[in-house]
Amino acid sequence: MLDETDVTAPDDSVPPADDAPELPDQQEHWRAPARFGSVPVEEYPIGWDRQRRFEKHYPRVDLPTQVVDRVSFGNSAEEPNRLIWGDNLHVMRQIESNSIDLIYLDPPFFSGRQYNIMWGDANEVRSFNDIWESGMPGYLTWLNARLYEAKRLLSPTGSIYLHCDWHASHYIKVEMDKIFGYENFRNEIVWHYNTGGASTQRFSRKHDAILSYGVTSDFTFHTQREEYREEKSDHFTEVDDDGRKYRVRTINGKDYIYYLDEGRICHDVWEMSAVNAVAIERIGYPTQKPEALLERIIRASSNIGDKVADFVMGGGVQPSLFRNGSEGASLAAINRA
Repeated sequence: MLDETDVTAPDDSVPPADDAPELPDQQEHWRAPARFGSVPVEEYPIGWDRQRRFEKHYPRVDLPTQVVDRVSFGNSAEEPNRLIWGDNLHVMRQIESNSIDLIYLDPPFFSGRQYNIMWGDANEVRSFNDIWESGMPGYLTWLNARLYEAKRLLSPTGSIYLHCDWHASHYIKVEMDKIFGYENFRNEIVWHYNTGGASTQRFSRKHDAILSYGVTSDFTFHTQREEYREEKSDHFTEVDDDGRKYRVRTINGKDYIYYLDEGRICHDVWEMSAVNAVAIERIGYPTQKPEALLERIIRASSNIGDKVADFVMGGGVQPSLFRNGSEGASLAAINRA
């Protein structure tokens, strides 16, 4: 799937859905002052066709979905959460519009690498390729078709978080602006980690990027906090009647009390360790992301009972995370073909 080339839809293919979302009008955003003349900017996402949208390259196929695993976790009052194996684009196209509250995507990074996967047995080795015969345009066409469906699926208060790195993050940001709208950009989160090797030829690459967008100005967000660093905790010298440490800061003549156990409000740089080789949560997936990272996203952008979807499963995170981390949010986890 990762090296597929352009495919034109046959004449008898299924026409685009009537509830397909409109692309945002970005003309004002890109309009240059008259003295600059005409600045050539591609108005539409790469791979977009005015008549057939992304279905020119990826024809609509309405097939029954094979559910290979169905497990009960999360909200017991809801339908059991689903793990589905299949082409994620075909599956996304069969899900009801505006029905998902949070989407997390960890797609291939355009790394040009082949990955080996160990599933707990040294004799069982599988691999997937992040190699694209048609280069960056082919990669972005593949991704944009899925981002377009993700926009359709999000509820009015929903959010999408897309995990990427330096290989394509800047290209992806431009494409997401075209699909979701520049004004609906929320954050570029920098996930900083210290694991991995070092380089003497350049500054060592020690971070990934997570791009966050909404579909309206009214989106779910809950402030997240993290523990203070040890050197910062030394400033909490006061103790209340319940034994809780706190500090007092005076701002514009007014005193504000900060408790140590509340932690500091998270900013857009997250310092979290990657999943190391001996971690208990490690399952052998080469691009596995730490549970703490997904837990923060889920807690920040979903409510109890909301529907959370991961349509690529590139992070390889165990389903138990969604039971323990989201306090009832459901998961529709769909593997790429």
